[in-house]
Amino acid sequence: MSSIEWLEEPHLLDPVAIVGFEGWNDASDAASGVAEYLIDQAEVQPFARLDMEQYVNYQMSRPHVLIAETGRVIHWPSTGFFRLTLQDSGRHLVVVLGDEPHLRWQGFTSEIVDMLSGLGVTTVVTLGAFIGQVPHTLPVPIFGDAAEPGLTDRLGVIQSNYEGPTGIVGVLHSALRDAGFSATTLWAAVPHYLAANPNPKATLTLLEHLGRAIGHNFDVENLITEVEDFEHHVAEAMDGSSDFIEYVRQLESSADKPMVEAREGEQLVQEIENYLKDSD
Repeated sequence: MSSIEWLEEPHLLDPVAIVGFEGWNDASDAASGVAEYLIDQAEVQPFARLDMEQYVNYQMSRPHVLIAETGRVIHWPSTGFFRLTLQDSGRHLVVVLGDEPHLRWQGFTSEIVDMLSGLGVTTVVTLGAFIGQVPHTLPVPIFGDAAEPGLTDRLGVIQSNYEGPTGIVGVLHSALRDAGFSATTLWAAVPHYLAANPNPKATLTLLEHLGRAIGHNFDVENLITEVEDFEHHVAEAMDGSSDFIEYVRQLESSADKPMVEAREGEQLVQEIENYLKDSD
């Protein structure tokens, strides 16, 4: 039985889809930030929702109580499907946004795959972000994998050779490819010492690569402003901290080496995170 709740009939033209999930796949909210930015810019509501009742442990992801004009309302976790119109081509972009499920991942991915197939989608870009030993001062590294031969080279992304534990983005990407979709995945590496804070620079870089992948130029003006504010806060945190400055320089000098999750400088990282939180 499908868990999809239809809110309206979408009527899509040559749709392409992007998918972002909050949680383990979403360091610094960089991937979900792309989906949220596009939804906010278009000011759209979901045309369908995937009921998460059988996929969520509510002790780990609790529903929220909201105060509405009619009284108190329970807002349950869900995965939303949003329709945006790409103005330069008239085609539609389906944005899928939700939380990483806790349970029954194979059933969950099957519902997403069936939904996108039923909507007439043939091209899907999944988005993710991970914590890396990278400096904030250099361009954000983007890793990826694509079903279309040569696409990663044309996008200028680093071909992913990751092996190990994966999240729902990796599981869904594999399921999409197995189902015959033209599936691309793009992942941003974000600085480990800023991982507790949203990183609009990584979101912007993902969005730019997404645009190239689907052949569309997104309006990023508001996001650029967020990046400028973000960089200003980080620069203030660095100012007067010789340890921070030296640490970033070390990362810059080793930027071409394989990235691993950092295990050093934990006290410095905590000081930086506390400063940025206090600056919000």
